[in-house]
Amino acid sequence: MGEKKKSVWGFISGLLLLIVIGLVSLYLSELFKKVVHVEWIKAILGANVIIAIVIGMLINNLLIERIKGLADFLAPGLEAYEFLLKLGIVFLGARILISDLLKLGGLGLGMVVVEILFSIFFVTLIARLFKLDERIGSLLSVGVGICGVSAIIGTTGAINAKREEANYAIAVILIFGAAAMIVYPLIGALLHMNQSLFGVWAGLAVDNTAEAIATGQLYDQVKSASGALEAATITKMCRNALMGFVILGFAIYYASKGMAKQIDHKGKFLWQKFPKFVLGFVLFAVLASVGVFGGQKSAMLASIKSLEGWAFLFTFAGVGLRTRFSDMAKTGWKPFVVGIAAETSVALVTLVMVLLLGGLLALKT
Repeated sequence: MGEKKKSVWGFISGLLLLIVIGLVSLYLSELFKKVVHVEWIKAILGANVIIAIVIGMLINNLLIERIKGLADFLAPGLEAYEFLLKLGIVFLGARILISDLLKLGGLGLGMVVVEILFSIFFVTLIARLFKLDERIGSLLSVGVGICGVSAIIGTTGAINAKREEANYAIAVILIFGAAAMIVYPLIGALLHMNQSLFGVWAGLAVDNTAEAIATGQLYDQVKSASGALEAATITKMCRNALMGFVILGFAIYYASKGMAKQIDHKGKFLWQKFPKFVLGFVLFAVLASVGVFGGQKSAMLASIKSLEGWAFLFTFAGVGLRTRFSDMAKTGWKPFVVGIAAETSVALVTLVMVLLLGGLLALKT
């Protein structure tokens, strides 16, 4: 089989696997809701977000990773979850009023700046105390502070980090991303946080975009309400939008020390690092605000919301399928301890910020 033909079949097979896991998770979600009678257990087991991620993790670690060459074969299709995530975010913009986007986005942007600066300072300090390689410390700081895996990958080339260092940092980030999806909604429920409040916290404190959105959606499902998904997405978009500036800062710093190449065209560099789907999200919010999609109960908006739901569902299957227990076992204790300290500190700092500013964070969604 030629490489091109193999890649096509791999794409089709991987994409079908995402779809099958998504459909199975929906079926199991409805089944658990019917047979489980304890409300809080029903809420957790009935959340298709969790089911899709767990099924994906089990299939990947018990099957795909154990069959030689299967992960590489399926990779083209499984990687489609990143496109589906971006597509779902753009569709979600159709349910956001531009007034909410400006209100929460403006306040959220201020908190995001505080969160990023704190993350970079704190992670760098802790990494030095534990005598981690400077580049690993930098990769962890951008991973925690901005956008998880995407920020780490974007920073790796800019600071001439090794692939092994990037994989090390990514594994640490993925560990805490998986934990956050379970732990954060429990904390939110214990603190009786409303949907907007919790969503902003998830958007500030959860590293990867997919996991941040999954955490917000899970909280909505557990509380049988809405608002957390939208608030988490808006806040996370603010973090993502600043990714290029932070990566540029690290690139300039390492170049000044002779450890990376100079950035000749800073504007071009920023545009390359800017996540373009953020513009699509904002565009859909603007179109929704001027009535292009009709009212809140219009058929067009209902169709867009349905497409958004399917895109996110298959995305969460992809989140599970990319989680490898073997990578987590290789992180070693130092990066793991630095990760615990960083994630815990960021979670606490952002939680305090959100609780103090809670009265200003009400959405109309």
